[in-house]
Amino acid sequence: MPKPIFFTLLCLLLHSSKSLAQQGVWDGGKEQLLKVKEAGNKNVNAVKQWKKHAEKWGLDSNYNYAFSLSGRLNTNGWSGGVQYVHGQKHHNKTIWQLYFSEIKHEKEIKQQGQASSYNDLGKTSPYIFGKINNAYTLQLGFGKEQMLFPALMDGNMSVSFRYIAGPALALLKPYYLKLIYVDYFPEPVAHLQSEKYSAGNDSHFMQPGTILGKDSWSKGLSEIKYLPGLFAECYFIIEPDRPKAFIKAVSIGGNVAFYSSKISIMADKKAYPYQASFFVGLSLGKRWK
Repeated sequence: MPKPIFFTLLCLLLHSSKSLAQQGVWDGGKEQLLKVKEAGNKNVNAVKQWKKHAEKWGLDSNYNYAFSLSGRLNTNGWSGGVQYVHGQKHHNKTIWQLYFSEIKHEKEIKQQGQASSYNDLGKTSPYIFGKINNAYTLQLGFGKEQMLFPALMDGNMSVSFRYIAGPALALLKPYYLKLIYVDYFPEPVAHLQSEKYSAGNDSHFMQPGTILGKDSWSKGLSEIKYLPGLFAECYFIIEPDRPKAFIKAVSIGGNVAFYSSKISIMADKKAYPYQASFFVGLSLGKRWK
């Protein structure tokens, strides 16, 4: 083959190979760019969806009303009550609630009657030594609920904050004990008397050897003393799951109340006209439009 023709064919072959290589690189680059662009769009859409979910979950509710029953364990007793929630604004709902509570003194200790020498008077029963009153409270509150975190942990939990205040009423029911008295004339004879605490029976009421036990709870209902007052409380509402209709929530917070007179529970302990406590509670109920 003549040299000019050979060099001409070689140049054409090299040029064709270079063109094909460049085309392959270009096509591969376009595919990579498309893949990167698609992945970026997916990430952007995922962020937008999460943001939208975080903004609307728990706020764009399908209900305007809610009613629930609630129970609480307090640092000074227990509570039970009802809650009514109303509001069409996502961030601001109105709360009405009514709670009944029993207040217990931190020094209350239940013990068994020790008057075993008087078995003919009846069996001994447990009682709280030194207790003079059963203390209960009734609190009617009005307040607001603010949504703090509408969606946490993949939308499976929401956190709200409630602040509530209103009138309160303390009820003090006398605590009756079965006290043993002995008449020594003309001969020793023991008998029982159901009594509440007073300055006149202090020596018997505060003496374990003369106590058979406590009397029935209904004793003293006609002698309840009513003390008006005011209360305020604030707490967090944590909803582990938020279905459309069923309420299941945990509350954690504190309560403080002031009354017109001292809340006397124990005979030998100082009493105050106020009560303060922390609590944890559980609410179950229903939502509707």
